[in-house]
Amino acid sequence: MKKINIILLTLLLFFTSQVFANTTYTIKSGDNLYRISKKFKVSSAGIKEANDMTSDKLSRGMKLTIPDSAKDKKTKEAKEQTASEKTAVQDQDKAKSREVFIKKPSPGKSEDRYHSVKNGDTLRKISKKYSISEKELRSMNDLNTSRLKVGQQLLVKKSEPKTYTVKKGDNIYRIAKKFNMTAKALKDINDMTDNSIKPGQKLFLAKKTETEDANDAVKPVKVAYDKKANPVIASARLLEVKELSTSDDLSQLSVRERIMLFAKKMLHLPYKFGGTGSIGLDCSAYVQKVYGLAGFTIPRSAREQFQVGDIVDKKELSIGDLVFFRTYASFPSHVGIYLGNNLFIHASSLSKKITIDSLEAPYYFRRFIGAKRIAQPEDQEAEDDDQS
Repeated sequence: MKKINIILLTLLLFFTSQVFANTTYTIKSGDNLYRISKKFKVSSAGIKEANDMTSDKLSRGMKLTIPDSAKDKKTKEAKEQTASEKTAVQDQDKAKSREVFIKKPSPGKSEDRYHSVKNGDTLRKISKKYSISEKELRSMNDLNTSRLKVGQQLLVKKSEPKTYTVKKGDNIYRIAKKFNMTAKALKDINDMTDNSIKPGQKLFLAKKTETEDANDAVKPVKVAYDKKANPVIASARLLEVKELSTSDDLSQLSVRERIMLFAKKMLHLPYKFGGTGSIGLDCSAYVQKVYGLAGFTIPRSAREQFQVGDIVDKKELSIGDLVFFRTYASFPSHVGIYLGNNLFIHASSLSKKITIDSLEAPYYFRRFIGAKRIAQPEDQEAEDDDQS
């Protein structure tokens, strides 16, 4: 029995060594790598690697080392793992490249519209879908090639600015062409009677809605405002404002708030050149009346009003300041009251009533000559206290 066990153990070791040890095989006529690999149950690549072969060519009598199947399997697994790792790295590189390439919408530009590129998309298809030319699509996205990537974000509609600031060398025709409009349309939007513009001047590219005008106009003091309303009866409105000026409730308002209240209560009063009362007011009479109701005594004409108060830089304008313009004469011939947000209220000969306009409107922008701040009662009292 002991002898039989020894024989069995010897046979087991022999067959095991045959499975895991390399074998030498002599090439016969008709052999090829495929037949040999199938015969020994190893891969052709494993045989070539074990023999440092660079081609599949064999010759009769050539001796090949046949690797054991276990080693060949490990080599195959190692190669597969290496290939898998390489693919993963390539995928990561592609992802990084795509992250850099994608143009995402900038914060605060919600009106801009983007298209996410899908499989099969081309510039032609996208441009046709959004009714823009391929050239424009390329320009908006700074594209130097027609090749696209899935997931790429393309700008297909850019929000148009509502205003344009005039630059040196600009003219009405160039600006109009830039924004795909006619010079006449641009002039109409900005109430322009001629083609003259100045660097730094702001031009509106679309008319404001009445709602936008009203919302901007009433920010300092909430008073209903309709720019297209007809002039009101002057005598009745002036009586109403005069009664309001004696109300005890006004004691809770600051001087500036009272100026704003009286100024806006007179909105839509008719304009009358030289008028001071029941039939209408001109610009300086209107300003004089508003300030008079608020407790100030100022001169009658715009030319005289320009001589009082403290000079204020346009960038430092504050609610209640007086703004002056040269219109029909070389001296200050028009005046209004600043409301904030580049708006002022005035008795307008153009609108034929007391109305609200923008300092950036071309007509007033070109004619603006300065601003003055009238000393307020609180300021004067503070000065008196300092002196005492």
